[in-house]
Amino acid sequence: MVKSFLKKREAEIRKVLVYTLGLNLFVALIKIIAGHEFHFLSLSSSGLESLFDGSSNIVSLIAITLAAKPGDKKHNYGHHKHETLGSIFISGLLFTSALQLAFEYKEVILENKIITGEFGVIPVATILISMAVSFFVSTYEKREGERLKSSLLLADSAHTYGDLILSVGVLFSIICSYFGWYWPDIIIGICIILFLIYMAVSILRQNLDDLLDSSPEMQEQVLKEIESLPDVYNVHHFRARGNANWMQVDFHMLLTPDLSLVEAHELSHKAEDILKDHLRDYCNHVDVTIHIEPYEKEHVDP
Repeated sequence: MVKSFLKKREAEIRKVLVYTLGLNLFVALIKIIAGHEFHFLSLSSSGLESLFDGSSNIVSLIAITLAAKPGDKKHNYGHHKHETLGSIFISGLLFTSALQLAFEYKEVILENKIITGEFGVIPVATILISMAVSFFVSTYEKREGERLKSSLLLADSAHTYGDLILSVGVLFSIICSYFGWYWPDIIIGICIILFLIYMAVSILRQNLDDLLDSSPEMQEQVLKEIESLPDVYNVHHFRARGNANWMQVDFHMLLTPDLSLVEAHELSHKAEDILKDHLRDYCNHVDVTIHIEPYEKEHVDP
């Protein structure tokens, strides 16, 4: 069941990534060509940034393929952290792209070599097409990312939405060139570099917690509901790790000592059902381990 779920999820995420890969490469191509031909640095930079989007889609495809593998003897908990590693790798690519663009702008800024862009219908149409595609991709990836609880898709969606915002600035710089104002083109290019750095840091921070097994916040209501079950005295040593796709939870549960093994087992299933019900909207799959203990007045955990 788990294996089929992982395969289905992989197939759906893969479909999204393939669609967006094609769109990102198309947008990158037209922006780079238009930016080069009409001498707009911001448009060319935006094109290179879109080219990065395409490369990140490829990284995501590899990561989600690895993450979909079920657990084995060496990886008992599965391979789902490959998706997290893929997101962190995307963060690294963003940093690299920002540095590459910064070196390109270094000569322009320090040596005052202002490149005068040529206003025209083609650069305007190019950036408008890019904005339309970015809006579609961002909306599509966000919807599917939330449905599939994929950190990769959500990270890329946020990044693509940022592209849309920056494209407004690129459009502004192109319009300014009509009036002979060329500095906005430089300023927008610098904004793109800063945006890439910001996105890299944001994606890194979002995924480090998962990689380092930080415990997600668990409502006290869940524990109280489990403790309200008949013959349950206490729930303690509660631990959880994971993300919106996969979570491992374990805890100790003190029960009435004269319960039979069958009754204790049934109670553990009820507790597990309560926990999974609360996490249903947050996590795709929850793996629960419950340590049953008999209640004693002076109970001390080892």
